[in-house]
Amino acid sequence: MAISKVSIENFTVFEKIEIDFCDGMNVFIGENGTGKTHLLKIIYAICESLVYLDGPNFDVATPLSFNTRIHECFQAIDYTKLYSSLANNPESREPIMVKAVIDGDEHFYQIRSTNGDAVDTNFEPKLKDSVPVIFIPAKDMLTHARLEKDFMHRNLPFDKTEIDILNKAGISTMKTLPQDLTVILDKIAGIIGGRIVYKSDRYYTEKEDGTLIDFAFEAEGFKKLGLLYRLIETGYFEKGSVLIWDEPEANINPRNIPAIVDLLLDLHKDGVQIFVATHDYFFAKYMDI
Repeated sequence: MAISKVSIENFTVFEKIEIDFCDGMNVFIGENGTGKTHLLKIIYAICESLVYLDGPNFDVATPLSFNTRIHECFQAIDYTKLYSSLANNPESREPIMVKAVIDGDEHFYQIRSTNGDAVDTNFEPKLKDSVPVIFIPAKDMLTHARLEKDFMHRNLPFDKTEIDILNKAGISTMKTLPQDLTVILDKIAGIIGGRIVYKSDRYYTEKEDGTLIDFAFEAEGFKKLGLLYRLIETGYFEKGSVLIWDEPEANINPRNIPAIVDLLLDLHKDGVQIFVATHDYFFAKYMDI
């Protein structure tokens, strides 16, 4: 899957914006409040709305609606909270519009009010094959493993992106991985001093001497790299997949920033389309170099 363009109107901080993307690395840089994370969540909601679900609760493969996904990503119970802050009069607001060009096909979403609810219109997903989509939030989530088991029944202060990453990191590992991905795992293990182990609903770093370090006691930067390690070994980074990462530099020692960039470029070379939001000058400059 390749996302080549997104257009947004009347959504949160965006009055009207259109952005073209490349198939490889896309880096968003801006001040606080300019909408970097919102843009990442919109891209994620679009991708997830094109994923088909199969299971006992579905008679046929069923796409999740963009409307459902966008509300979950923003914890927006009242859909009017998604309106652009530049729209003054709620009664005269233009509808929220989102368009995306994916694999050459245009996907169009209009969110409007119907009896206080938001709905999608013109929703006709055209992707025949689902591809993995990963959103890594700025907040560490692996320390909070097991929250995903209660999310559907409790009022927790987390949005769907934060719960989704727990669900995706908590699945079983692949028996075999392509050699290129194995090399990336070895690079991560070299930085954090061991491999990631998931057992009894908890995450650990198994150091080179066999010591298990519970993630509650692990360095924050190592936990972030450990999450990337876990996602690779569970098979989420295949050719055509999408990685969305909010502030990958957060809690990372500056000397490891080049390693983070190199890891992302390695994933890009393996056919992963990447969207990153950052505040970090060193990260952006090293990426530029």
